[in-house]
Amino acid sequence: MTHETLKSLLGHAYDVMKVDAAALRNEPWEETCSLLVIPGGRDKPYCDELNGPTNRRIRRYVEGGGCYVGFCAGGYYGSHGIEFEKGVPGMAIVEPRELGFFPGTCKGTMFPGFVYNSERGARSVAVKMNQTFLQPLYGSAQATVPERLAVYHNGGGYFEHADQYPNVDVLCTYEDAGLAKGVEENPAAAIYCRVGEGHAVLMGIHPEYNVTEADLADNSNGKAIVSELITSAAARKDFLGAIFRKIGLNVPSSVSHKDSSTASVELELTPIYLAGNTADVVRAIASNVGQQADAATRLLKDAHDTFYCGPLDQSQDLSQKLESLSVNDPSTVTQILYPSTTTAPSQDPLCPPKTLTRYFDTSKYFEALRHWRAQQWGGGTWYRFGNAMLYGEVVTSTQTLLDKNYTFSQALPSGLVCTATHQVAGRGRGRNSWVSQRGAVQFSLIVRHSLSLTHAPVVFIQYMISLAVIESIRSRKGYEDVPLRLKWPNDIYADLPADKGGLKKVGGLLVNSSFSGQEFLLVIGCGINLSNAQPTVSINDVIKSHNPRLAKLEAEDVLAGVIVTFENYYLEFCEKGMGSWFLDTYYRRWLHSDKLVTLTTHDNVRARIVGITKDWGMLEAVGVDDSRQRYTLQPDGNSFDMLKGLIIKKT
Repeated sequence: MTHETLKSLLGHAYDVMKVDAAALRNEPWEETCSLLVIPGGRDKPYCDELNGPTNRRIRRYVEGGGCYVGFCAGGYYGSHGIEFEKGVPGMAIVEPRELGFFPGTCKGTMFPGFVYNSERGARSVAVKMNQTFLQPLYGSAQATVPERLAVYHNGGGYFEHADQYPNVDVLCTYEDAGLAKGVEENPAAAIYCRVGEGHAVLMGIHPEYNVTEADLADNSNGKAIVSELITSAAARKDFLGAIFRKIGLNVPSSVSHKDSSTASVELELTPIYLAGNTADVVRAIASNVGQQADAATRLLKDAHDTFYCGPLDQSQDLSQKLESLSVNDPSTVTQILYPSTTTAPSQDPLCPPKTLTRYFDTSKYFEALRHWRAQQWGGGTWYRFGNAMLYGEVVTSTQTLLDKNYTFSQALPSGLVCTATHQVAGRGRGRNSWVSQRGAVQFSLIVRHSLSLTHAPVVFIQYMISLAVIESIRSRKGYEDVPLRLKWPNDIYADLPADKGGLKKVGGLLVNSSFSGQEFLLVIGCGINLSNAQPTVSINDVIKSHNPRLAKLEAEDVLAGVIVTFENYYLEFCEKGMGSWFLDTYYRRWLHSDKLVTLTTHDNVRARIVGITKDWGMLEAVGVDDSRQRYTLQPDGNSFDMLKGLIIKKT
């Protein structure tokens, strides 16, 4: 729930991702972290996992200008001391805490009835807002701070005498003094702490929690609680937005209202449209998917999703049709829809009506595909990648749709590309996700790679797609010097002057693989920020800064260019294997030749990057003090922060 709320408020500008204690202990997260959130639960496990060096890292991060928000258990954890259920056998915790952002003690629980791992003691509580402090932080003149706000509470505390400490501001107080009755008239429910150059917000409440009656099944007052919290939902979002502005984050001006230009919108999934450069392509895919589906219902129930594949029929409401097939909730079915395949060949490509694909013109994409193929030797008449497309305005994740649904993906041809305008659960490599919204080019591509191609190891395909992104842009006339570069193994950066921000990430990719018969089934995922000013900088911004006379690039043209460039590399790779034909350009575009790094994986030895190995694509380095000593490293077991000269062992 915390993750969903944060993504709805901040997802337009930030990659909201879940991390574990191992990541906080071992990975170089501080430089790229805009906000560290410790959610509710129990604070003792946080102590067990983070006490000592990790807490010192967190404290240094905040003191150096970072941001920390703690909800409930995270509020206890961020205080100097904790008094939890003092005097209650088996539950009492009276201990110091290491972070100490609030110099006093957080005492709880505020109200009786708390039970671990249960909602029986949960309630809706009223808090009185510090209107004077908060009003300047609300995003628009029309947004007024309410006098009181209903919020979810389950076991949280209050911050003792918070108004008596310097560098601490009370954001809201409990209307019912609860545990503090007779001690404090207005006990603090949420506070802001200035910590060095940074910020910490600690709460005993849960303004981020949108509870449902199902969540409160064991609470006798569940229905009333939900009713109160539904009424306050918009105001709670505005409150959180004000807090995030206070700590310096980019928040939409009116976070409680829907705005199609930001990720704060609660987007609903849309149908996915099948298109092809010919009617035969669409017809073949529809037939293949149909053969895997139930003959009576046309439903294909796969490991992750259930699909309905059928022709566009505007005369019939598909939701009604799905209900007639005993689908209780039609929104859980991924709809794959395609135009009539009886279209005459002269009308190729076969695309859905433009009225159904407002933000991506599939016919313009196929036109660009033909254009870029015509630039290849022999006119590229044998090229196949990109001939088939799945496009959805709002999808979960193009990568998940293809990678997590094996039966469905098996029915799709090699070279099919799946793209979307918005992804509500975009996937990146490792723990990363993608900030996926309109203005980005985000796609997944199916490639079947034969096991017989032993001279062409599959590991190199990630390098080819990343270089294809850059070369498809930099090979255009006039765009040759646009400063797009590669960060090994799979990130795309803008190499800007220091006064314009220096190195800024503009894209990334991942490759998932599985075995099928005598071939790898690869799903190549790629996301690049083409036009959004957030979260860092867009490729079109980079182009404009480099040369204002150059035209901005369009998503359809960029996607087609990337696919054709990649297929060109891939065909040569299958014929020749890896060699200088590719690596000479790759090294010219990457950021690492002759860079010095510290290998914490090898007793902090200093080494110089010389390239990647031609057999398995591992990073290759030689010792600074002993050039005869060579090191080969792969990303799966290491955390690469080579821009800061570190390669760190993951645990």
